[in-house]
Amino acid sequence: MKLFAFLPLLVIYCGTALADPKAKPAIKPLHVVVVPKKSSPAGYVRRATIATLAVGFADYYRSNYTVPSGFKLNNKTGFAPVFGRLEYGITDHVTVGAMFCYDVFYSNFYRIYQANGNEYKRYNTDRVRLLSGGVTAYYHFGQLIPVKKLDVFAGVGFSLNNLHHSALAQGDSTANITEHTVSPLVKVGARYYLSKKGSIFADAGYDRKAIFSLGFSCRFTKY
Repeated sequence: MKLFAFLPLLVIYCGTALADPKAKPAIKPLHVVVVPKKSSPAGYVRRATIATLAVGFADYYRSNYTVPSGFKLNNKTGFAPVFGRLEYGITDHVTVGAMFCYDVFYSNFYRIYQANGNEYKRYNTDRVRLLSGGVTAYYHFGQLIPVKKLDVFAGVGFSLNNLHHSALAQGDSTANITEHTVSPLVKVGARYYLSKKGSIFADAGYDRKAIFSLGFSCRFTKY
């Protein structure tokens, strides 16, 4: 019976020991927070609209501008061709779209005349202006070249060209004429995405406008 009399004191003592501030606290479980990595922009996305603005180099019409016998070429001045492209991804690999081009330059030339035993030069300037529009189809090599931000493609198409000369040298004079032509398009190129929407653009090939072009593309998606 005396043992039971000390039982309340034992309980109070044990409670005091458990509440000792010097006692080490229980180890709390660690909570690991996983920060998701930012996903890199895909090189090619199906059902996306891609708008491109580029500047052409090695102008086809300017480089191949000639004058007939009896005329002499001077310098050529003007601007580089400007390209606009609008594409839409219809499958996992194919885009179709439209291409536009504007180009203008000035070709200076002269003709030498003999009169009264003297030599004279008659100077002329031909303003050459090109308006072009066409359709294209591109195949995108996303599976063969699996680089996340890179979009490599090759395309074919054709364009309708409206070429105007203000003073084209013909015979012994000049003429104001407009030509309508159709030209094929064969291109290879690539886009490298700096963000989910914006990328730098480059292509090269044959389209009777410029050998290669550089520019910027912007991609629009519904998601």
